[in-house]
Parts: sequence; C-alpha cells; structure tokens
Amino acid sequence: MTKEGEISKKNKKGKNTTTTIKLYEIEKNTYLADTPGFATFSIEEIESKDLEKYFIEFQKYIPECEFIGCTHLKEENCGIKKAIKQGNISEERYQRFCKIYQELKQKEERKW
Repeated sequence: MTKEGEISKKNKKGKNTTTTIKLYEIEKNTYLADTPGFATFSIEEIESKDLEKYFIEFQKYIPECEFIGCTHLKEENCGIKKAIKQGNISEERYQRFCKIYQELKQKEERKW
C-alpha cells in the first residue's frame, strides 16, 4: 500500500508537486493516475441521469428497479435501495451518490 506523500512530494510552499506521470493499479482494470498540472478534479461533464454508471457496485442491482430511468432517490421499488437494506451496498456509498446526484441536478437546472 502506498503511503501518503509517496505519490507527490511537498515543495517549500506547502503545495503538492508532481513532476512525473505515474499510473497506479488499484485493482484489475482500475487505475489512479498521478499527473502534473491538476489541482482539482471535477465531474461536471457527467449528467445526473448517467451518474449510476460510475458507481460500479450499483450495476447488478439496477435491473431490479421497477422503473426504467429510476433515480434511486424517491422510488420505492428500487433495486439499489433493496441492495442497501440487504447490506450489499454501503449506506455511506449511497449517501455519496445522492449528494453528487443532487449537485449535478442543480447545475443542470441552472444551465438553462
């Protein structure tokens, strides 16, 4: 396991400075890129309706949703909510999904 500070070194100004590009394999087909030039990360280009695709643990439970286009927020017969109750998806992970979904939805509404 990589310790904090091993990926990027601190300069005298207190900022993390990456000078080379390095790819770390987290698990099979999942990587973390440490590249120079990024100070922030944004997901604004993702549409709220597509957010579920980025939560890989949701994928096998989506077909269990009663409605196509289920937002996994208000619907009662939601495969994601059932999976949470059964302990197959963590409540914390679901709460992160809800928070990001709401943020994306608000940005979409302000866009028009």
